[in-house]
Amino acid sequence: MRITCEREEMRKLAAVRRHLSIGCLLFAWLCANGALWNVVQVVAWAKMFHDYSATMTTAEALELTFDASKPCKLCCLAKSAEDTARKQLPREAVLGGGVEKLLLIAECAPAVVVPGPDFI
Repeated sequence: MRITCEREEMRKLAAVRRHLSIGCLLFAWLCANGALWNVVQVVAWAKMFHDYSATMTTAEALELTFDASKPCKLCCLAKSAEDTARKQLPREAVLGGGVEKLLLIAECAPAVVVPGPDFI
């Protein structure tokens, strides 16, 4: 009975470790892609909508939440952080049209030439 309990505890511990690893990997990926600032922006919009909806109608709250002329502190933080991240990108990473992409493959694979039996 004791061995079964220990195995069950080990399975639970492995599941927790796996979920923690996946969560940390997801967080690192969000940070590396700059998507973390998009999450901050969404949280800012949710907070603004919550605050506005306490004192006005839903339509007015939505209109003020997405009004670009009245950003909150979190909106300003997310915008300035995204701008700073864009400025730090290497020049080769910025493509035309304002779209930013990183060039992942720089060279083509070299052609492999194998001599036939007549060559020897």
